[in-house]
Amino acid sequence: MDIQKIGIISLIKSAVTGQAVSLPANFDLELTWDMVKKHQITSMIYYGVSNCGLNMNPPIMKKLFSALCNCIIITEKQKIETDNVCKAFSENGIDHMLLKGAILREMYPQADMRLMGDVDIFIKTEQYDRIKKVMTQLGFIETTESDHEYIWKKNEIVIELHKRLIPSYNKDYYAYYGDGWKLAIPSGTMLHRYEMSAEDQMIYLFTHFAKHYRGGGIGLRHMTDLYVYRKSVGELDEEYLKEELQKLKIYEFYANIIKTIDVWFNDAAPDEKTDLITDAIFANGVYGLDFQRRIAETVILKKHKSPIKSERLQHIIRMIFPSLKNMRLKYSFLEKLPFLLPVAWLIRIFNIVFFKRKRAKKFWNDMKNISSENVSDYKRSLSYVGLDFNFEE
Repeated sequence: MDIQKIGIISLIKSAVTGQAVSLPANFDLELTWDMVKKHQITSMIYYGVSNCGLNMNPPIMKKLFSALCNCIIITEKQKIETDNVCKAFSENGIDHMLLKGAILREMYPQADMRLMGDVDIFIKTEQYDRIKKVMTQLGFIETTESDHEYIWKKNEIVIELHKRLIPSYNKDYYAYYGDGWKLAIPSGTMLHRYEMSAEDQMIYLFTHFAKHYRGGGIGLRHMTDLYVYRKSVGELDEEYLKEELQKLKIYEFYANIIKTIDVWFNDAAPDEKTDLITDAIFANGVYGLDFQRRIAETVILKKHKSPIKSERLQHIIRMIFPSLKNMRLKYSFLEKLPFLLPVAWLIRIFNIVFFKRKRAKKFWNDMKNISSENVSDYKRSLSYVGLDFNFEE
């Protein structure tokens, strides 16, 4: 692990423990600024710098403080809107459960340390007509529907209402969870509010972590989440965790990640696997890299014996000609006039050519650079740390 990585991990550790730590002599935060922003950990780094009593130069401190203020504002707005939504759901008999960051941020020393791009709330699809009415009354606008969520926005606040805990296209993990409501238990804090047991919550957080790690990568924030969660909830039933994670076929990966967490936060000795995991996480942004996602998708297709050329063609077709279901959310006229889908495709192609040329060029370059060699290398790197796409052939 190089000096800059050690320095960043040390500042994260200081932030979440509240303790001053020693930094490498040649650590330069200015050199890591782009990485810190990419991983959305500016607030944590600010608290780490403050806890350590570091005398940083004014420009970097100004950037850190500005980022902190922005994180605080976003966090408070998200908390207000989340409370309003959950209260309205409870009053209208709508079952719901907060997920991921909405739970984790309350476990951090300061909620703004755990920046969220959106708020995840688990709902029941059979109640969606009532949910739409409530969300609209609260001033939210529905923008997109994906395989596993409905996305609503109100100004800069985004709330993702999850139909299921795991997307159905993650076939192996979805087979374990189904829609996920079998794991929900009444929270006792609010009518129609649900939660998972501490162990099932840990398993879900880790399954989500594994899904992103193998699907293109995951960042420093989510690695820190696992440490903070385990530290906050205390002793867990490790036998139950092992049994369930083995069903998911991610227990070996879990053991390697826990060992890496011990290296980061508990001064354990690193080894080749923990170094590889650390390097992989640092190389990503919050949710990985586009090119790695393309490779991961190719790994899935190759499990079904799909050749590289065929995979490229499928990607291109999906990008240029999305399904009616997805296009309908972007072009509202398709709701009543679905036969105009080809017209909507032409509009989309026009927008790509004239307004999203750089993005399209990057996509095309990614597809050209995918090869059998880098697909095999990616698959081997996952297998080495205990991961695979365990889809049925």
